[in-house]
Amino acid sequence: MKVGVIDLGSNTSKLLIAQIKPFPGQQNFKVLEEKSLPCRIFTLTEKKVLKISQEGSTRLVSCIDKFQNICQSHQTDHLIVVATEALRKAENSQEVTLFVEQQTSLKIKILSGQEEAKAVVKGLQTDPMINDLADYFALDIGGGSLEIMEVEQKRVCNIQSLPLGAVSVALANSSNLNLPLTPETQLKTRGFVRNIVQKEFKIYSAKRPHLVGTGGILVFLRQILNNPDGYMKNRSLNLSEIKQLAKEVCSLSLSNRVGRFPKLPSDRADVFPFGLITIIETMEFLGAQSITHSFHNLRYGIAQDFFESIEA
Repeated sequence: MKVGVIDLGSNTSKLLIAQIKPFPGQQNFKVLEEKSLPCRIFTLTEKKVLKISQEGSTRLVSCIDKFQNICQSHQTDHLIVVATEALRKAENSQEVTLFVEQQTSLKIKILSGQEEAKAVVKGLQTDPMINDLADYFALDIGGGSLEIMEVEQKRVCNIQSLPLGAVSVALANSSNLNLPLTPETQLKTRGFVRNIVQKEFKIYSAKRPHLVGTGGILVFLRQILNNPDGYMKNRSLNLSEIKQLAKEVCSLSLSNRVGRFPKLPSDRADVFPFGLITIIETMEFLGAQSITHSFHNLRYGIAQDFFESIEA
């Protein structure tokens, strides 16, 4: 049995193809292929309301078409399509969903923030290193939202889905993403993130000994901090290193940022400093001096759920 999981994100759309294991352990499947495509789909209107343009809708259809072709080459038995913050919050979400479904003949499930966060934790727990942990905080930072999950004895005890994805934070705090971030913009952004995190996640049970995370910003952060050739052996990223990198990244224009960090694509480089600031403020709020990155993300959790339901 093979399943394809398509995640329609705010900044990137992603595919995971997995096959059930005959003798499952903590992870019920093996990964056959993963693919990501740049697909920023929303903008802010003059009234600061999220809206997906016709071009954004067309990009979604194009991404799904490419993913369907990959799934066909693997002869997948089932295809699951989910969407997160962009389609949760866009004022024209229903219209866009209908258009995409008509063009692709696929039904899209728009996950609630709680559903997304629970699937992320389930995905993280397919990572052997993280599955050994009992108590921890988990972050998932995307383009549109930031999920913060508190895990106690391997069970989720607190979830918050916040509008603090890298793209959301960037659009709310800058009118020109091509320029370096002035000290004023950095201060404004830090305050913006801190206020939302403190307000929405002000109650949690206790300090946790570990912080783990997933999401595109952390992937590129790990690539840059490990070493210039992108070998990603070290999964643990220190807050002091992240702060030092953020200082440099914020001082560069978009073109200089891309030149300085060639593995950072331009469609991520423009919002990268805002993602770093979000991670820093969240880590400081949670009292964490390091974060452990995992590739076992939302799509892993959805695949795990699917195969568990098949077995049941």
